[in-house]
Amino acid sequence: MSPQRIQRKRVKGWRKPEGAICVTRPGRWGNPFKVISAGTEPGLFSRRRERVWTVEGPGTFFQGTGTREWAAAYAVRLYRRWLLGSMKRVEDLVPLLRGHDLCCYCPLDQPCHADVLLELANGDPE
Repeated sequence: MSPQRIQRKRVKGWRKPEGAICVTRPGRWGNPFKVISAGTEPGLFSRRRERVWTVEGPGTFFQGTGTREWAAAYAVRLYRRWLLGSMKRVEDLVPLLRGHDLCCYCPLDQPCHADVLLELANGDPE
């Protein structure tokens, strides 16, 4: 069975599966790009207010309207670019994850940086 992403939970009785590695913040594998709700603003084409999301991280600040899922996907793309921007970072961190399940708080149906780590560590092209 190939390694997979596991949703880490903060509920009584939840246990991290044996051999799984947590890749949450803070930590060496945590995504430095954070998604933050910045409130709402009037919609451009409607009277409805739209949620404003901020994505910030090393050398990056972006703010825009849309869904949280869109902002999370953007943060994951930035993480991939940041990680691949340093071959030393990839060579030092990624082999340590090879063959392990990865735990993060992101819901399994949402974009997550753990998917990037799984792909790089295990050579999964998806």
